[in-house]
Amino acid sequence: MKALLYTLVAGPALMAAATSGSGLVTGTVRDEQGHPVPGAVVALEHRITGHRQTAVTDKAGRFALRNVPFNDYHLEARAPGLTTAHKDVSIRSGLPVETDLRLAAAGAVVVVEEEADLIEDHPSSHVDFDRATIAREPAAVASRALESAILATPGFIQDENGRFHFRGSHGQVMYVIDGVPVTDQMQAAFSNSLDPGQVDAMEVVTGGISAEYGGKPGAVVNLTSRSGLGTPGGFQGEVSAGASRFSTYEAGFALRGSTDRMGWFATASGSTSDRYLDPVNFDNFHNHGTTGRVATRFDWLLTDHDTLRVSASGGSTSREVANLASQEALGQDQRARTTDANLSVGWTRLLDGGASLETVVFARRAGARLDPTSGQAPDPLKDFPVWASQDRTLDNLGASVAWQGKDALGSTKAGLQYTRFPLRERFAFAVTDDAMAPAGDPLHAYTPAGGGSIFRFDESHAPVLASGYVQREIRTGGWNLGLGLRYDSWTFRGDESHQLQPRIALSYSFPGSSTLVRVSYDRLLITPENENLAMSTSQATWDLAGGAGTVPALRPEIQDSWLVGVERQLGAHLKATLDYWWKVSRNSADSDQFYNTGIVFPVAAARGRFHGMDLRLDLAEIHGFSGYLSAGTVRTVFRTPTVGGLSGAEGSDGPAGQPYLIDHDEKLNVQLGLRWQQGSFFAQAVGRYDSGLVAGEPGDVAGNPDYAFGIPYVRVENDRLVGPVYRIRPRTVWNVNLGRTFPVGAGRTLQATASLLNVFDEKGLYNFLSTFGGTHVIPPRTLALGLKYSF
Repeated sequence: MKALLYTLVAGPALMAAATSGSGLVTGTVRDEQGHPVPGAVVALEHRITGHRQTAVTDKAGRFALRNVPFNDYHLEARAPGLTTAHKDVSIRSGLPVETDLRLAAAGAVVVVEEEADLIEDHPSSHVDFDRATIAREPAAVASRALESAILATPGFIQDENGRFHFRGSHGQVMYVIDGVPVTDQMQAAFSNSLDPGQVDAMEVVTGGISAEYGGKPGAVVNLTSRSGLGTPGGFQGEVSAGASRFSTYEAGFALRGSTDRMGWFATASGSTSDRYLDPVNFDNFHNHGTTGRVATRFDWLLTDHDTLRVSASGGSTSREVANLASQEALGQDQRARTTDANLSVGWTRLLDGGASLETVVFARRAGARLDPTSGQAPDPLKDFPVWASQDRTLDNLGASVAWQGKDALGSTKAGLQYTRFPLRERFAFAVTDDAMAPAGDPLHAYTPAGGGSIFRFDESHAPVLASGYVQREIRTGGWNLGLGLRYDSWTFRGDESHQLQPRIALSYSFPGSSTLVRVSYDRLLITPENENLAMSTSQATWDLAGGAGTVPALRPEIQDSWLVGVERQLGAHLKATLDYWWKVSRNSADSDQFYNTGIVFPVAAARGRFHGMDLRLDLAEIHGFSGYLSAGTVRTVFRTPTVGGLSGAEGSDGPAGQPYLIDHDEKLNVQLGLRWQQGSFFAQAVGRYDSGLVAGEPGDVAGNPDYAFGIPYVRVENDRLVGPVYRIRPRTVWNVNLGRTFPVGAGRTLQATASLLNVFDEKGLYNFLSTFGGTHVIPPRTLALGLKYSF
């Protein structure tokens, strides 16, 4: 299998291109006599997201709209003295869509004018976002707006530091950036967050997952980055700056330009804050951080059949590790740093017969470092209750090749993918609090009373994911069928997991009723998180925590996911979507937090069962008003035993098959967004209700100066399956923002914005004494101001 993949992938890798995640719309605008219409304005628009692209026809009446995110759109063309032409187009692959528009003479009687349909005739369950929507998301700094936007998708449960849990799973979500998969953890606590300034559009796919996606396909965040191709006037740019509470400041820029056959885009941003992450208490001790990021993209139209794309990006974050009250009293000064660098090269070749060959090669390196207060030797007067040091790197080295083509019934895509994940992990720790590991505890030897030994770990490994897939899309009448089959082979520490994964999605649009029903089934192989994977699965760690015998393998999660949904358009401006979903899994993935150091180890429970409902209402713009409502319920039950990390070994002696609610279980979450725009002014309000995640037992910390503050924010209830359960108390948080754009010259504008986050200064917790997430508090009321100059 490996040899076959190397042969087929490495050969064409230098002559084909990346699956871009976007398409091309071309065509000709003609008048009634069939003559081309030069100078006509062609506009492509999605009424729900607001995404809009325009082009002007050349002397031959031709137009081209490039880098169009996958979606269903309304296309129109207009020219002086002629009527406006309308047409709906669907962009679902990288293959060009050719469509012509015909304009009648002004005054002619138009019997039927096609009106944009809010229902997307596609079997997948997904939510779409435009760049403008993401940019206007209320946030303390613009660079964190992407995380906030994703939470507007039903089924996503909010947790600390931009983390989220999708439909009860820990975080098995992958990002696909212009066709390049990124399965690393992207939240600020573990990596460097993606800059929303580089994003042109975002699609969050939650059901009916295409067979081309593997690694962490519990949900797929498909990002189309901004391109310079077709830049009006050949050059555009913007410079932005912002400030908010806690000495938070941010600045950035974005530039793009183009020639007839080349486009380029570059963006960079940096920020600093004294509340960089969500702290472990309301006092916000020791929480300063700085971050910076840069991203570029270059597109070359080499010939009429060949397109080359090169993307490069990187980021760096340096921050303090937030302190508990006792740690602050000691003067603890742990520091963390994360870095990443990314490069991808792609080439698309259009073949005869409307087919294409696409290949991408990519490389990513991510690093993380934790430095203790007391340097190379544990000191209980400086680092408490543990002394810890870490220095690790994680690489993604991969290539893929895909063929896709069209026929009378639909399209077919088939491809091979290969990714190698070289990792190096160096970790050392000692327990500085004797009370945490008394005599008889496996960790006693690493306490001052037990001799003061230091546990040291240093290993390198290279997990491999090799895959092949075929995806068939069929559209006939009101039926739309997606048939996919994927094969994954995962290898780590000599242990291999193989899985054949059928992916089936079906939708039917009832004629004349603006109603669509969909059903889907996805078999998913979800690889373990690679961060700290070596240590989590090592014999040394298993022995350290008192595990018996040989360390069990931490295998990929195998998940079976079903969804039944209905989508209906209500009038001309409102769309409603209701989904019922359920999942079962084995090797159900989660993470184990190492005290409050920010270091987490991947773990897995024996089995998991999940089910819930999602509701989404979308209001397209009407008299300046637009909005959405997302709501979801999540029931998540795991069963013992757990393997991996320290908690896996500690719990290995308990009875198997015991059910427990994991802290991804939440009875109800609702997010409402309302927006009003009049000319250059906009105002927006976003409110979110969370009924509360499962928490640890507050009685364990009664009188504890580090954690007792959280007890009033925890409640107890009786669960019909597991008995008494502690949960975070419900919270409702409102954020508002407004802005206005001022013209300051020909083609230049200045936008001023103001955001008030947590308007009513609600106090609450994200989590409390969670084995897998720790304890973190929500942000207080915060005022954020921003300026953006566009030229």
